[in-house]
Amino acid sequence: MTQILKEEIYDRIFNAGLNIFYEKDFRSTKMKEIADQAGISVGLVYSYFKNKEQLFDAIVSSVYISFEKMLKEEEAHSIGLPSEKYENISKNYILELIENHKILVILMDKSKGTKHENAKDSLIKMLENHIRVGLSQFSAHQYDDMLIHILASNFTESILEIARHYKNKNFAKEMLTLVTKCYYKGVDSL
Repeated sequence: MTQILKEEIYDRIFNAGLNIFYEKDFRSTKMKEIADQAGISVGLVYSYFKNKEQLFDAIVSSVYISFEKMLKEEEAHSIGLPSEKYENISKNYILELIENHKILVILMDKSKGTKHENAKDSLIKMLENHIRVGLSQFSAHQYDDMLIHILASNFTESILEIARHYKNKNFAKEMLTLVTKCYYKGVDSL
């Protein structure tokens, strides 16, 4: 019974933090606001999380794991075009990230003042490396790094725009399908 209560309180704190960090940002959020929304005392919040940053870390930690895992799986898969690898491996990971849109937006847009404040740049760098790997496998042509940066930045921002304007799972899936269709086949494919 005590364990269930601890889990319930942890979940209430976690969800309150998620909602308030999403509504505001890391710097603007006060632990008192989180406690009030969770319906508990500030002292109890601190018994679960040493400080605001520890709570923030707990909320955003899953995003990095999912993205790195997705890229590694796609790169390890040696058969198929990049668009096929995306469709078979990455699409579901990205949809899952977008379904957790609040966490993704918090990490990418609302993390100033934390160790995660460069998360968007880190994600772009990961994608740049991923695109380089793909190009080395499928193209003999050497492309300027600026093209690789533009592609990675645009794809990252596309995912974030879908997350920022999330309506529901079907909306996210439709938008992601159109964005990736355009990304892999060009605007003429629309």
